[in-house]
Amino acid sequence: MPAWLTESRWTAAKCAVLIFFILFQAYLIFVKKHLVLDIDAYPNTLPSPNVFSDYTIGQTFIADKDYLSKIEVMLGTHGRENDKDVVFQLWEWVPEKNLVVQKKFNASTVQNNRYKAVEFTPQKQSRKKGYLFLFSSPESSPNNSICAWMNEEDIYRNGNFMLKGQTQEGDLVFRVYFKRPIAAELGRMVSHNSGIFGNGLFLTLSLIFFTAVQLFVLSKLLDLTFKLM
Repeated sequence: MPAWLTESRWTAAKCAVLIFFILFQAYLIFVKKHLVLDIDAYPNTLPSPNVFSDYTIGQTFIADKDYLSKIEVMLGTHGRENDKDVVFQLWEWVPEKNLVVQKKFNASTVQNNRYKAVEFTPQKQSRKKGYLFLFSSPESSPNNSICAWMNEEDIYRNGNFMLKGQTQEGDLVFRVYFKRPIAAELGRMVSHNSGIFGNGLFLTLSLIFFTAVQLFVLSKLLDLTFKLM
């Protein structure tokens, strides 16, 4: 052990490390925002019309929370290799029409019958606003174009499937993600579930227990480090 590293200094250093760990855990739980799935419209029953020329497809929805950050849509390739560019647009639809996101990807990157993810800058004040996402591909043709999976039933009650700018029956198969702290998501779980997952005290005690176990293991590792120095 180095001469300068007395037991009292080591104890102070150990306490500082443990306090930093607690503060970092608090930051991860109460401050840092993580991607959280909130809207999940599923299952799929049929493919949509292909996206080509002026055939645009899309879906309206209402954002339940702030910090709308990611949308996933189940796309299809018809089992072929398509190679034209596809444009994704996200419009703020209500209370006013405003383009907030536009991204381009090549159809060759689409995996058949898989979700295509589009992530974007979090929309800070998205809660209770209506949105529309659209796919378009002017250069595609009927035999070189993608489609999206949908359901002919109304599986998502707060929005509609859109074809060429017109409302149609059914809904696309899609997921919507928001960025939220873990603590806020635990609150949502309590309000939407019954049993142990709807018990706020149980979830809080579980979180405290998990953190305490981490602290105990870290403390023992620090003690072992001290003995080996």
